[in-house]
Amino acid sequence: MPTLRVATYNIAAGQNPDPQAINRLFTEENLDLIGVQEVDRHTRRNPYDMPAAIAGTRYHAAFAPAIPVMGGDYGIALFSREPLLNVTNHHYTHFGEEKRVYQHGVYEVAGTPLSVYNTHLSFETPALRQLQVAELTAAMHADPIPRQVLFGDFNMDQSRQEWDYFDSALRRANGGAGGWFDTFNGRDAGMQSFAIDNILATPNIQLSQVRVPSRILSDHQLLAATLIL
Repeated sequence: MPTLRVATYNIAAGQNPDPQAINRLFTEENLDLIGVQEVDRHTRRNPYDMPAAIAGTRYHAAFAPAIPVMGGDYGIALFSREPLLNVTNHHYTHFGEEKRVYQHGVYEVAGTPLSVYNTHLSFETPALRQLQVAELTAAMHADPIPRQVLFGDFNMDQSRQEWDYFDSALRRANGGAGGWFDTFNGRDAGMQSFAIDNILATPNIQLSQVRVPSRILSDHQLLAATLIL
């Protein structure tokens, strides 16, 4: 069966991330496909094409701008060894202080299409996140491709029960058979749970070899897993 090594990673654009170090981490982890959150492009605080710099020569980048920031764009991005097909960006109709997006593309794995989603949900309240999850899962349910994976910083920081907003059939890398990983390594007195980053997959995909590398390049840790299609 085809396998993919995948990850999700919030790189904290406001903290001037090192794109070369991030690329090295992706390479060291032998990643094929990565969903990344908090990405700048041509902002005053990061005045360069961050997705292209992280991609280097090893990966292809697909950027989804969420909001304008400091003369440029801020959003999320997908990185892949082979180009994603049919990439689209979608704004949520419910949002807080900042507009939020999810992106979708198709990745071919040994002739098998994999539907790929990436998102960064709002931080304000569980109720707002629940509305965003409803929009996202409606899109996933309408997707004709049976194998689907979702990357994201879901900001589900008040209770692990927030993960119940998702279809219970979805498999979780964080909070699955390997237990919970506190992927947020910063300090925030308002947070009750620090396991806020995750990789979710449809039941026809097996998740294995879930790990959080010790390298600290952000206020989040990279969460990696192997998908068996």
